[in-house]
Order: sequence, then structure tokens, then C-alpha cells
Amino acid sequence: MVLSTYAAVRTLHVLAVSLLVGGSAVLWLGLRVGTARLPVRLLSWFEAVFWGGLGIVVFTGLGNLVAFGIPPVDSHRGIVLTAKFVAVLGLAVFALVRAAAVIELQRAGNGAVGGRRLRLLYAATAWLSTAAVLLAGVLARG
Repeated sequence: MVLSTYAAVRTLHVLAVSLLVGGSAVLWLGLRVGTARLPVRLLSWFEAVFWGGLGIVVFTGLGNLVAFGIPPVDSHRGIVLTAKFVAVLGLAVFALVRAAAVIELQRAGNGAVGGRRLRLLYAATAWLSTAAVLLAGVLARG
């Protein structure tokens, strides 16, 4: 069986997006349960995986964009693509704030953490990545 380059890039893109959405949602839900506390080591591990995954998503997404062509900005697809870029940029900004918070928690020597602010950062990541996925679905189907 021969796997085309397109199929390989598309598969890698979808797997990385699944990791971003699923991982963020699981950690957000884990922090929502009562007075839940998650190990800082787990959060640090996820940060490394998240940023690697986001890099894969961005580069494979740009590859897909080049392969299919950039739609005119004033078209329906162009507007959706712009909204998707804004969602991904917002995702990266919230993820930077979240990563800085996790780094500070790790430097402080905390073993396990919880709290409303951390929960909201993971919620924002999960919802923004979900928004980007929904916009991708609209973009793919015209």
C-alpha cells in the first residue's frame, strides 16, 4: 500500500489537532472535578506535547493551504480562513499564558495544583482549538 504525501500530511495534521483538543479538554475537565489537583509534572509534560503538536498543526496546515490554494479574502472561504487564523492565534496567546503559569508553578516547587485560573486557561485552550476545528470543517466543505 502506497501512502501519498497528501494523505500522510493530512493524517499527521488531524492526529496533532486531536491531541491538542483532547489533551486540553481532559486537563480542563480534570481540574473541574470538585477540588481536583493535578500533578505539575503532568501539566509540564502536556505543555511540551502541546507546543510540539501546535507546531505540527501550523506547518501541516500551511502545507495544506499551499496545496489547495489561498482563497480570495473577500470570498466566503477567505472569511472563514481568516476567522480560523484568528482562532489559532488566540489559541497560541492563551497557550503562552498557560505555559508561563505552568512554568511558574514548577519553579515554585508545587507537586499538585488546581484552581480556577488554571482551569480557565485550559478551558480557553480547549474551546479555541474546538473553534478552529469547526472552522476547518466549514472551510473543507465550502
